[in-house]
Amino acid sequence: MRVLVSGADGFSGTHLVRGLVAAGHEVVGLVFGRAAAASEVRLDLRHPAQLEALDLEVDAVVHAAGVVEPAAGARAMIAVNVEGTANLVQWARAHSVRHFVHISSVAVYGPLLLGEDRDEQTPRLGVLGGLAYMRSKARAEVHVEASGVPYTLLRPPAIVGAGDTVISRGFVEALQGGSGIPLVSGARPSHRVSVACAEGLVQVALRALDRGALWGAVHVVDAELSLEELAQVYAAALGQRCTFAAASWPEVLRRRTDPGFQWLAASARFGQHYSRAKLIRELGYRSSIGLENAVAAGISGLQAHTRSLF
Repeated sequence: MRVLVSGADGFSGTHLVRGLVAAGHEVVGLVFGRAAAASEVRLDLRHPAQLEALDLEVDAVVHAAGVVEPAAGARAMIAVNVEGTANLVQWARAHSVRHFVHISSVAVYGPLLLGEDRDEQTPRLGVLGGLAYMRSKARAEVHVEASGVPYTLLRPPAIVGAGDTVISRGFVEALQGGSGIPLVSGARPSHRVSVACAEGLVQVALRALDRGALWGAVHVVDAELSLEELAQVYAAALGQRCTFAAASWPEVLRRRTDPGFQWLAASARFGQHYSRAKLIRELGYRSSIGLENAVAAGISGLQAHTRSLF
């Protein structure tokens, strides 16, 4: 199968390109943050004219490009995540692409991403409001659904693996350089969380391409466990004690642009757990990815100063 992968120079895109090629697919990568290499095209998804000049015949698109870092600002997130998605899915429609696999996020649930036992029927409150990233990912899904192109929405939670600078950085800074995992008032380390492994996302995307369009969304989850259990995995990999420390709400507000800290604080207070029942039912995916290996890869990437562009 010939597959166009957007965001081929980012965190998820890099893993997806490598996995698709290893599985025998022909891949054309779209990049933006660096010069194009062989089998790549450099363009800006925000500009429809650049896409119109892209004369390619492909069987499927895997759309992994996007802005996730809060420091980029709301305007950049909306422009790339929403308008860029709308432009690419319209290109796919004009070129009769048979399957558009959109790498979305559980952020589409808006405030409801916090909690446990969320499934794909959880209201997509990100369309109505919330943080800029939530709004951008929810609105992007709406464009994909309205396009008429056969589609599958893959909604990963936090992704762990080589190049991860969110969850791994949060744990490393808390356990190695800080006083411990932050616990605000009412927090419990026993709250459950769900995580995806970078290699697991690749395996789910491959299954989606093999199966064909779901015309709906599915969570991408490799592990379901308590925050404390996940912290123990990181602590073991770092050779550190697993410690927790009281944190204040003013501190949480002060560090609102630190996604790793925010993920830890929110998980301890509310949990961030998403069902994988539909993933198993629709795609037959039961993870064989070792969480310990993914955590080690995430830590190693940070130590090597790996930069994530998602």
